[in-house]
Amino acid sequence: MFDKRNLIGPTQFGEVYRGKICEGVSGSKTKKVIVKIWDEKSDPLVGKDEYLMEEVMFLTDASVVDHPNLVNVIGYCCDEQVRGVVYDLDPVDTLHNMMLKDDFTWLRRIKVALGFACLLEFLHGHDKPYLVFNIDACHIMLDQEFNPILFDFGLMSGGIIGELSYPKKFIYMSLGYVDPFFVDTGMRHDLSCDVFSYGVILIELIAKITIDLEKSVRLMDLPDEWAKRVHKPIVSLVQESLEKDLGYEATDGPMITNLAMHNVEYYLENRPTMKQVVEQLEGLRVVLHHGDGLGLSN
Repeated sequence: MFDKRNLIGPTQFGEVYRGKICEGVSGSKTKKVIVKIWDEKSDPLVGKDEYLMEEVMFLTDASVVDHPNLVNVIGYCCDEQVRGVVYDLDPVDTLHNMMLKDDFTWLRRIKVALGFACLLEFLHGHDKPYLVFNIDACHIMLDQEFNPILFDFGLMSGGIIGELSYPKKFIYMSLGYVDPFFVDTGMRHDLSCDVFSYGVILIELIAKITIDLEKSVRLMDLPDEWAKRVHKPIVSLVQESLEKDLGYEATDGPMITNLAMHNVEYYLENRPTMKQVVEQLEGLRVVLHHGDGLGLSN
């Protein structure tokens, strides 16, 4: 059993914990890591080791290994009792857990928004594009420099993974990040699903809101539905406390709000590509003025 005091949070198919491993011949040194454990009850449709082996295959592939916004695998376990993977990461916390915190400043939020957008642009840009499909603030860690690190790939397809297995086609995206066009039409395997989910992340970042995992969530309370209900043209959804932060400029508010609203458009043709998202983010004054100092420029 894993000590709940080390629990960071849930994932779509299990939980992730802080941990330490011994290093060196004597084992006198320790290294901080995170450990993701699959819950046997959470994915009954999928073969026992399918998630784990596809993830390890993806993360160790030469085309993505050592990408700064993807976790590095140290080891994994396919035991009868435990399926888990150990990552080389000492995080601040998950993005979900950080969303409402005051020390998660405007500059740090923009760093996360741009860094994660660049990762998706990279994944979508392969000859056989990767579709993440279960983007979720709970699946993104922030390292000690507040770089976003994606660590969950349970529904990924494309690239070296190939098409989704038949059972996985019946599993939905994470609560709150589900593309409504996908739900209504049954459409699958379109990169615009990731664009929509990224838009939800962007709304959460700028509006300083999040999905309460402890409560039953109504459709109208989901970030994209809330944003569509309250948004007006040329108006910013940036939370007032963030407008007082270092680096915030008034012209950035409506621009980044407009970008987020385009990402969560219902019809696919109205959404930008991740390449276009990155270009628009790089045009924000906060990025132009502070990008180099915070590692915002890609």
